This record gives sequence, structure tokens and C-alpha cells, in this order.
Amino acid sequence: MDQGPGTRDLKNKKVLVVGFGKSGQAVLRFLLKQGVRPAVTDLQNEKVLAPVMKPFKGFPVDWFLGSHPLEVFESADLIVVSPGVPINTEPLKTAKQKGIPVISELELALRVRGPWSVVRGPSVQVPSPWSVVRGPSVIAVTGTNGKTTTATLIHHLLTAAGKKSLLAGNVGRPLIDCLDALSKTQFLVLEVSSYQMETTPSLKPDAALLLNITEDHLHWHESFAAYAAAKAKLIQQAAPGGSVIYNQEDSLASQIAERIPARRFPFSSRRQLKLGGWVDEGKLYLKTEPKSQPKVFDLNKTKLKGIPGWENMLAALLAVSPYVEEVGCLQKGLETFVPLPHRMQIVKEKKGVTYINDSKATNVGAAVKALAGVAGPVLWIAGGQDKGGSYDPLKEWVKKKSAAPIFWGRRRQNWEKFLRG
Repeated sequence: MDQGPGTRDLKNKKVLVVGFGKSGQAVLRFLLKQGVRPAVTDLQNEKVLAPVMKPFKGFPVDWFLGSHPLEVFESADLIVVSPGVPINTEPLKTAKQKGIPVISELELALRVRGPWSVVRGPSVQVPSPWSVVRGPSVIAVTGTNGKTTTATLIHHLLTAAGKKSLLAGNVGRPLIDCLDALSKTQFLVLEVSSYQMETTPSLKPDAALLLNITEDHLHWHESFAAYAAAKAKLIQQAAPGGSVIYNQEDSLASQIAERIPARRFPFSSRRQLKLGGWVDEGKLYLKTEPKSQPKVFDLNKTKLKGIPGWENMLAALLAVSPYVEEVGCLQKGLETFVPLPHRMQIVKEKKGVTYINDSKATNVGAAVKALAGVAGPVLWIAGGQDKGGSYDPLKEWVKKKSAAPIFWGRRRQNWEKFLRG
């Protein structure tokens, strides 16, 4: 792995920030504090970006807006790319071919802080160009659907148990903004996207969670195989002695996880497992030692509902259980967790009709789980951007649950054609 310039000598390097969203802005703040004169490029023009550029007025920044000039990429010593920028963009491909390191904001933060290792014994060694820093235990979550809820729930369970936890990453808080807080925390919980995993080789989580892999972001990745490979990197990079947590009912996630020589804990919403987590008759079961009795959690008072909710809770419990043993504490954490907005969010119940906002279901896999997880006939309102995946997995559930689907938006005709097919 090409480590690129170390953070100790960034001041003397030409650093290019590609993309000026929340991640790019955080990187720019950090670089300016280090005395670096960075360059920033974004396809949006200065008029569009003016509000977010305002805090940086007067600082030494070279702006290249409205295009990605190839010469700026070729002259850089280090490129920090934002998650929304496709890694196969021609200037980035050219830079990589020339040996210029292309990394994520998350990777930059890991390099600054140094690799973390929860040292479990004198034989544990983590090869690295930096000295090993004993820091927080790292729990990292990825998957096509459910990763924000699961990561937030893990953070909530740890906090409810009195642990010091920091939540960052794709959940909306760039890790590079949190460096000062890391020395004061016991756990770092990261939501990680497929975009970030393409450019974050230093992430070695103590617990790596792969929730599911279904078609999504095919407009960004070159193929579904490339997308799945990016997701797989998280569990493949689990720390020595760490654990891999995965969805037994997702065939692709299972195939990938079961090839990894690590402690593996599957979870299932359909069947009892010898080891891992499962749901049965209104209860969650957790078994992480072969000879132990499963821990049991009641679902009556939890607010996460349906198959997606069960899976998110099982994954979070498996991640947290090595650090929080008390069933009562975890049960209370499950019951006090408030579901995030727009994710199977019950808006109101009136005259026997339940109104659910699930607008965060932005791909076919999420929509399938939502339809499968609710009882009774459904009036389903769907639309939005087409991400390149097949609609076929929805056909069964549209027929089973949707008495009168309503399609809207620019892709309405695609949906209607699918339904007639």
C-alpha cells in the first residue's frame, strides 16, 4: 500500500481537495490549521458554492471551480477525495496511474491519529509506518441499507451503558473534525460508505459489520461487482483478533464473510442460529459463546419495527455485547432508542390506518424490506432517482402488499412500465 506523504510533512506538500461538500470542507479546515496552502476543485461553480466558501474567505486556498483541471491533479502530492466524487473520474485515474496517493477524508484522519490497536496480548503487532497508538475500540458499519440506524444505535447502546462513545463518518460528522475528542473516548463508531472504503486502506476495525449488499450507487461504481467489492473491504480489513458481523440472510454478504478467517457472528431475521443473533416469536436472541445460553431481549417496547428494525438491533447487539454484558442495560437501550427520521418512521395512526415515512428507502433492497416488514395491504407511494438497479425483486411484494401503488417524479414512467411488465 502506498502510504503517500506522512502528515508530519504535509505543510511542504501540494494537497488537492476534490469535492467541496461537508467532507471537503472539513478537510480544508484541517489543512489550513496545519499551515498547508491547499487547492480545492469542484464541478459546481463559485456562485453555487458561495455560501459554503464564505468561512474560508481570506485564507490561502487555490480554487478551481466549475471543472476538474487535469494539470491540478497531476501536480499534486496528495489528493483527498470526497465520498460523492466517483473514483473512476478521469483526472483521478490519471493521478493514480502517476502514483499520486488518492485517499478519503476518513483515511486522512486515520493517518493523522495513527492506526489504533486494541492490544490483546504481547504477540499482537500491527505493521505500520507510524507508531502504534492505543486509542478507542473501533466499530465500523457498512451495508446498502440500515447502516446509519445501526451505527447510531450502537453509539446509543454504548452511551446508555455509561461508555464514552464517538459517532462519526458517513453518518454526517467527518472524523477529521473529531480528532481532539478521540483521546477522551473509549469507542469510535463509524458509518462507512462504499465510496469511503475505496480510499480508506488504514481502517482496521475491532468489530466490522456488513449488514447487506443489494444494487445501489451503480451510477458511481463501474459495476455491481465493483460496488460489492468496495463493501467487502470493510470486513476484509478487520483488525487482527477482531470480529466480523454479517447478515446470514443476505447471500452475497454471507459468501464474502464466510471466507474471512476471523471471529464471525451472523444474524438472521428468519431462523435460529448456532452462534450469533436471531429473532423468534417477538424476542431477539443473542449467543456469542458455543456453551452459553442465549441472551433474550423483548421487542414489545422497542420502537424499531419490522425486518429492517430486527436486523439493525441484532447487528448492534452483537457489536456491543463484548463491551456491555448486562442484559437489562441493553434492553433499556433498545427501548429508549428513537428511530431516525424518514426510516420506517410512523407519522400518525388514524382510523386504523398507519402512515409511514420511509423516504430514506432510496433503493430497491430497502423498499423490499419495508414492504415485507409491514402487515396488511399497503398504499405505496414511490418515486425518485433511478440508481441503475433492477426493479425485479419488488414485483412479488408489490403484488402481495400494494392495493394501489402511486408513482411520481421524473422516473414515474419507469415504475409504471415495471408494474405492467
